[in-house]
Amino acid sequence: MFIPAIFGVLFASLWLLASDLFESTERPVAARAFSRIGAATLAGGTAGGLIAKALAPHIEAKWLIQIAALVIFAVAALVRDIHRRFPVQRRAADSAGKKAGFFAPLGNKYALVLLLISMSGALAGLLIDFQFYAAAAGARMGTKGNANFFANFYILLNFSSLFLQLFATPKIQEKIGLRGGLMVLPFALVGGATFATAAATAFSRSVLRVTEGGLRASVHRSIWEQAFIPVDSAERSTVKIAVDGIAARIAEAIGALAILLWLRQAAPADVIGMPLDTRWMSWILLATVAVWLTITQKLSAQTISAKSAASAEPDCERFPDQCPCTTELGKNIN
Repeated sequence: MFIPAIFGVLFASLWLLASDLFESTERPVAARAFSRIGAATLAGGTAGGLIAKALAPHIEAKWLIQIAALVIFAVAALVRDIHRRFPVQRRAADSAGKKAGFFAPLGNKYALVLLLISMSGALAGLLIDFQFYAAAAGARMGTKGNANFFANFYILLNFSSLFLQLFATPKIQEKIGLRGGLMVLPFALVGGATFATAAATAFSRSVLRVTEGGLRASVHRSIWEQAFIPVDSAERSTVKIAVDGIAARIAEAIGALAILLWLRQAAPADVIGMPLDTRWMSWILLATVAVWLTITQKLSAQTISAKSAASAEPDCERFPDQCPCTTELGKNIN
């Protein structure tokens, strides 16, 4: 449990650093950079799947967990070194004049929209993951069989995501922009959830999981991280923690509690060894995705207002002679 928790902190830290570093760059430049960063994460995931597949026949699954812990430890040292080598120069005026509180996202309409998107997306992801893992557990493949199965799955998932990241994500963002890019994943889940509801098979749940994981790790992730750039630099860290670290976990906790209560009624004796009827989750998933799309639809106006607030032209004091030429030339000089 601690390994994915620590990984989540490190992962968010790297993306937050990227948002800070590319805050003042042009949008096309930032989009290309975020696309390459996302491609690097997917290449690492593919390499991890290949390593796990090679080691699965020879070692127990618990040793794969220890290897993951060692890799996380090395990454933590690397992240610390990156922050030291590339410090973010925040504006002193912002840092002194604005103190981001714990509930800062609730007072910022744009950040509040991001928070609600994160919660609905996290809940949808939890429902999809549980259905997929329940189907895999019902197959009774054994410890090494499970390790080999999930290694193959994540190789396929990360490789397909890498393909989308390199060839589809830049074109999608160029054509339909930030809000449109964030709507690609929920639109795809509408079709995937409908298929899973109608078929109700292990294959349909696997297809839904591949669709969700592939698009979330490629198209959605790189565009989602760019959505934090319009947030004021003095509040970005707090907003990032509240949106991706706290709100998403709260939504997942609510979903997990509902699943736990259902499991106690559906399978009180043996949960892992029996097939579970999770079709009701597909209906909840469809409702969650509908809410997700509705909230994302409101992101456009909030983005425009956030941009205009961030890039508002500073007040310019006119020169004593009131000359329009010198006044015009004096604009934007701080």
